[in-house]
Order: sequence, then C-alpha cells, then structure tokens
Amino acid sequence: MEKFLNPRSVVIVGAPRRTGPGSFNNVETMLRYGYGGRIYPVNPQAGEICGLRAFESIAHVPERADLAVVSVGRDRVFPVLEACARAGIGRIIVVTQGFSDADDHGRALQERMTAFAREKGIRILGPNTMGVVNNFASFTTSFVDLPVPEKFSPVSLIAQTGVFQVAAIDFSYRNWGKGIDIGNTCDVDFVDALEYFEKDPETRVIAVHMEGIRRGRRFLEAASRITRKKPIVVLKTGRSEKGARAALSHSGSLVGEDAVYDAAFRKAGVIRVRDTQEFRTALRALVRFGDRAGPRVGIITVTGAGGIMAIDAAEGDLTLAELPAGLSKSLTEGLPDWIGVTNPVDIWPIGMIGGNYTGAVSTALRELQASSGVDGLLMIIPAMSSPLHGNIASLVEVVKKAREGEGGGKPIALWLYADDLDVQEEQYEEIENVAAFPSIEDAVRGLAFSRRYRQAAARPAPLPEAPSRDREKARPLIEKGRRDGVLLGEEALALLDAFGIPVVPGFIVPKREVLGETARKLSYPLVLKVTGPSFLHKSEWGGVVTGIGGEEALFRAWDELSARIAEKAPTADFEGFHLQEQLSGTELLLGMKRDPEFGPVLACGFGGIYTEIFRDVSRGIAPLDRKEAEDMLRSLRIYPILEGARGQAGVDLALLVDILLRVSCLAEAIPDLMEMDINPFVAGPKRSRAVDARFIWKK
Repeated sequence: MEKFLNPRSVVIVGAPRRTGPGSFNNVETMLRYGYGGRIYPVNPQAGEICGLRAFESIAHVPERADLAVVSVGRDRVFPVLEACARAGIGRIIVVTQGFSDADDHGRALQERMTAFAREKGIRILGPNTMGVVNNFASFTTSFVDLPVPEKFSPVSLIAQTGVFQVAAIDFSYRNWGKGIDIGNTCDVDFVDALEYFEKDPETRVIAVHMEGIRRGRRFLEAASRITRKKPIVVLKTGRSEKGARAALSHSGSLVGEDAVYDAAFRKAGVIRVRDTQEFRTALRALVRFGDRAGPRVGIITVTGAGGIMAIDAAEGDLTLAELPAGLSKSLTEGLPDWIGVTNPVDIWPIGMIGGNYTGAVSTALRELQASSGVDGLLMIIPAMSSPLHGNIASLVEVVKKAREGEGGGKPIALWLYADDLDVQEEQYEEIENVAAFPSIEDAVRGLAFSRRYRQAAARPAPLPEAPSRDREKARPLIEKGRRDGVLLGEEALALLDAFGIPVVPGFIVPKREVLGETARKLSYPLVLKVTGPSFLHKSEWGGVVTGIGGEEALFRAWDELSARIAEKAPTADFEGFHLQEQLSGTELLLGMKRDPEFGPVLACGFGGIYTEIFRDVSRGIAPLDRKEAEDMLRSLRIYPILEGARGQAGVDLALLVDILLRVSCLAEAIPDLMEMDINPFVAGPKRSRAVDARFIWKK
C-alpha cells in the first residue's frame, strides 16, 4: 500500500492533452497539488502535457514506475493492465467507471480484472475511484483540482466514494492526512487499507465510509486488533432490511442487514456514527482527546440555561461529577448567601457580583481538573470581539494558564458562542487536549466518543468457550436436516439437547389412538400443537392449545386442532401433534441467522407470539465469549424483569449466559446451518427450557 500513497514515480495512462477548466487532467491536478516525484503521462496523441514529455505507450516509459493511474474507456482498461504487468508496475489505480457499478458487461470486465490481479500478483485500487490523497507527501491522484490544505489532521480515510476527498472540509477534522477511495473494490478493500493504516506512524485515527463489505470476518479480525491501538470511526450508509424479508424464522426476520453491522462493529470495538455531524464530532474528539475521557464530567458555564442544556445532553452517556470539597467556598466567599454552587458551575452570578469573572473561571477550572472525581470538563463560554466586553470576551489565556496545573491532561470540550468563534476556536485548540465544538450537544458527544474509545481500547481479549456436546447424538439429526432442509419439533429439540441446551419434555403423537397413553408419560398441564414443515409459525395457524389440565380436555384439543387444519390446510404436510409439558416463566427468543460476510449472527430477546411486535432483541456475532453473552442480556429492555422486579423472582441468569454460549457453539459447529429459532425459551428462577425450535439449512 505504501506505493499507492507515497510513490516515487507515477505513470498516468489516458491523460488528456487539454488542460485548464473542464479538462479534469490529473497530470495538471497532481502538479498543482505539489507532488515532487516523477510523472510520466501516456497519450500517443500528445507530445507533451503540462510541460512534461508524453509517451506513446507504457512500454516507452524510461523506468519501472511505482504506480500507474488509468483513465481510459472501460473496454480499453484490460490491455492497459496487461501492459502495466509487462512493464513491472505492481500498483494500479483504475479511475474508470462502468464496471460492477454499471451492467452485466461491466461486471464481467471487473471479474476479469480481479482474476488478472491475482494471477500476476499485482494490486489494483478501484475501478470507479478517485484514488488516493496523501497530504504528508503533497500527493493526490484526483482528477478534481483540490485545494492544498494549510492544516490537516492525523486522520486517515477509507471511503467507497470520492466525495469524501472533494468535500474533506465538510466531512473531516481539518482535512484528511491520508485518504483511499476503494471504489468497487475489485482487489484492494477495507481490510488491506485498515492493515496499512494500522502500521502507519502518521495515522492516529482511522475514518471509514462504508456502503457494504466483503471479507467481513477478516474485517472483524483486523478491526478487533487495531482498535486496541487506534480508534476506528465508521459511517455506515444504506441501512437496508431487505435481507430480513426472505427470512423463514423469527430470528431471521429480526436480524436485518443494519443490525448485523451494529453487532459486528460492537464486537470489533469500532465506533459507529449515524450521520456526518457525528462523524465530524467523533473525529475531532478522538484527535484532540484520544482515550482520555471518562464518564464523570464537570461543567463550567457562563449561562445557566446552557448548563441545563448540557445536563439534558449528557443523560445516558455521561454523569455529573461530584464537586471537589471546598470549591463552593472558594467561589462564593464574600458573596450573597443566595448564590449557590452546583454542577454545572454557573459562573455568571459569581463573576458579575463578585467582580472577578476570570478569576472565578480559573478557580473552577483548576479545582475541577485537579479533582480525582472528575474525568473531563465541559465549558460553555463566550467568544466575543467587542472591546466593551474585554473582561469576558476571551478566556484563552485563563484556560492556557489553568492547564499548567494539576490535572491539565484531562479533556476540555468547549462550546463557544457569540461572534468571534473562528478566531478563538483556533486559539483554544492550540492548547493540548482542548477541543471546540459547534453545539453543546456535540461537545457532550465529543467527550462520550472519547470515553467509548477508552472502553474499546481497554476491553479484555475475547475468551470464547467450547461447551461439551454429544456429537454422536447430533450427527444423524444434522444429516437429516441437511437432507430435508429443515428440522422441526422433537427432532429440533433433540439437536438442542445434544448441545446441552435444556428442552421441555414432550413427544410427537402421530394418531389419536395413542394420545392418552403418551400423555401419561408427562405431567399436566400440557400443551398440544401442530408440527411439520407447513406450520413454521404455529400461532398464525391457530395451531397451539395451552393449559390442558386433564385427559378429557386433551382429546377435545386434539379434535379442535384436527378440524382447524382440515379446514385451513387440507393438503398440508401433517406429521401429527406435538405434546409437551407446559412451563411457566419469561418467554425468550434465542436464534441465529448466518450472514454471508460476518457469519453466524445470534439473536436474543423477548419471545413468544409477540416477538416481532415488541422487537426487544439484542444481537452478537459468534463466537461469543461470556462477557459478550452477558452484555447481550443486559442490553434488553426486559433485563430488569429477568433480574427480578416488583417482588417477582428473576430467572437463572448464569444459566441463560451458558445457554447463549451453547447456541453460539452450535452455530459454529454446523457451518451450513442458515437459521436457528428457539422460540419460546421459557426461563425461570430454577428451571429453564426450550419449548419449540426450528433449524433451516442452505438449500
């Protein structure tokens, strides 16, 4: 990747003869950007371009260049690749559009490019890309004339569009240090770029724009490793649930495409943002603060209303720190008794009545940052240009001097207001670990993003477990499922039992004549339900009767269900009825859907017939470790009920965690299993069992 971003020489194939407005000449733009390496334009119709000799073909270039940038029609690209390979050029950027982004012919051309790259051992970036930018080396391959930034950050970008380079001022913090537009990713992809920036000493933060991904498991491996050293911020666009519409199970319908990305990013320690404003906020915070922020924040404000806004914004992400002992006395000595000091610390009455506005700010800042009970600070202060307000117009020097004392490394998030924002923002950000944000809410988010990265970087290494299982019992059940495409009823429960997942006692009853005899093997109350591949969602058929207290009611339930099926589905594949003991407890859903990129995605949440209505579901990527399983349970809205609420006993949470680990083990042990649905799983304080299950294989 180094030759893509810092080449000593570049061949530009397809460079136009024309220069100036409307030419999109990347020889011209490269020179204007200040690139100091050797440039070899290739155009058989031109003698020179931008004062540089133009060559008839790649074969005529006098050296083996580090990089080739190709901008020719799509049907001419492959011959150029062959010429590059013959010339020993191992790194190629294909700017041209019209490949997998266009039509079937374009897709075929791109597949041919990919195969050629693998055969020849060359690396191709694109097609359909703007290429790269490296502001540390004054290098760009863009055909758009980009202004050379006066300042840029140690943030490196990986994007699937060139607009993030063109509009860098809108998306980044002080422009990108480096950027890669991976385009259609025929070869170089997110994993390649991540692994390069992982080792790049000039990159401190990695920013990612993502529409989709391939090599999802490799991405997880790389990102999980990198986020312990450098933060990764992802703006994932295209939040589609189209993948859920074809699902056959409850868990399949609840694991939509976007939910999979959420689970994957969480597992890898990646910070996901929801929009471009959050993207900018996170990048600014991580460049300025790194992983310094914790949850306890001290707030200094020159407006009481701003303090209230800050409290609202902090709720859920940060907590208000306890004020250090003695701060109130230090600030209010000699002032009227009605002036109190709380967090947020309202400086206005203290400074105006006491006549020492800057002194009050300095005292509050010094004592808060020195307190062991404060992790970070939020300051809401004016930035004014009027000479009539010289005493409050700027606090830059106050903050700078206060930072020299104890606790000066703690992050300070600023919201500046009034008319001198641009000037003072630059001045404040010359102070270490200080960042100015465009709103109170963004300032709070900035501290929260720093805290999130602190948690991600410090997270323990995963410790997946391998629960025991009965391989001999599982093997024939798995083979039957593969053969039939689905495993239901008692056979599905038997497979769970083989993996150590407890199941409710029950039997398949093929005919009415053996119903009473079978029931005597169980304990009332009982449940009778229809089973078979035609009845995946039994409740929608009215195919479940619960609370059966005796034999008479049992036979009546059989007759009612038989009549209902004969009326609604006379040609359905009917295997008999499933008779089970009825359990009481909290109904949960446990399940899995296999994602084509990330593998088994596990689901856990509120179960029963209202699963899709309440949609209280958490997700995780297998393999789970114990902490991930615990976090999945804690993230549910019903978790307080699972713990025990309003005098009711909770469920056996340790057993639930163990069962999630066993579900994870099952999903990994059967690589062609596409969906698994355990619904309901009835959890109680002493006894928890799977009541119904279905497994769906790849057809």
